[in-house]
Amino acid sequence: MKYYFNNDSVDPYYNFAVEYFFAKHNIPVFILWRNKDSILLGKNQNIYREVNLKYTEENGINLVRRLSGGGCIYTDEKNMQYTFIESQNYANDFKHFANMIINQMKKMGLNPEFSGRNDILIDGKKISGNAQYMKNSMVVHHGTILFDIGVEKMMHSLTPQKIKFEGKAIKSVESRITTINDMIDMEYGEFFNKIKNGIIEDNNLEEYVLNDSEKEEVNKYIDLFKNEEFIYSKGETTANYQRKHKFGVVEYSYNIKDNLIDSFKIEGDFFSNKDISEFCDMFVGKAMTIDGFHNVLNDVNIGEYIVGMDEKVFLGDIFD
Repeated sequence: MKYYFNNDSVDPYYNFAVEYFFAKHNIPVFILWRNKDSILLGKNQNIYREVNLKYTEENGINLVRRLSGGGCIYTDEKNMQYTFIESQNYANDFKHFANMIINQMKKMGLNPEFSGRNDILIDGKKISGNAQYMKNSMVVHHGTILFDIGVEKMMHSLTPQKIKFEGKAIKSVESRITTINDMIDMEYGEFFNKIKNGIIEDNNLEEYVLNDSEKEEVNKYIDLFKNEEFIYSKGETTANYQRKHKFGVVEYSYNIKDNLIDSFKIEGDFFSNKDISEFCDMFVGKAMTIDGFHNVLNDVNIGEYIVGMDEKVFLGDIFD
């Protein structure tokens, strides 16, 4: 690497956009950064299987899809992300990059080790996960350091209550985790600066400052990561599950393709005043989002199709 970039932004869309900018222009750089409350999805994951969309929307948690593979993570301003952009000669060499982080932690008296495919562990517990993607002749290697974590938000965001999913979506594997905060008596800012300055000094890096035209280019890339089609549409998912209510059992079966509902069916022992298939047909072709469902429900009385059902309970059945 030749450069480091000071990034004070906590906007995840900007942060991934600036990372993309450096990779596109083949600029070898190190960046240490952080995000406000966000879910970072792996490139090949299915958002409906990994994320509690109702909870993330209600709590203002950003949804971002990375260009790298790997698992789905929750991150917030109590944690930090790091990026190394280097020659493609280091592609798939996760340990090379992880060691740069490990070496800085060891200077602080910690005892981390690289483990498995892409993790850093301390005392057998995960402290950091890593992922990579290729752009032009560069490898973009990035990871997270768990300094502290909003456990409640993490658990609710990454624990969707859907019962039975089928398809080719990749299922995240739960891992035992720990945090730096539990292991060392140090404030976040001090730890952040020790990691950052240590890597800068060890590699004799120069600061890279964006000029005005480069800033404009980065801002254009933000739209790539905010694009809902990119965030939501990964693969095809089939759901088949049931919910028990006082007014009866409601069974849901639907297929999602490219973020649109391809088929939608409701069955059960509930009572109806109108044909339930007519209600189901209203959702075919609509986006699998809370807003998409709201748009349909604004024009109908759901209680006529499922006696005793209201909009809040119905949306909870679908998105919780």
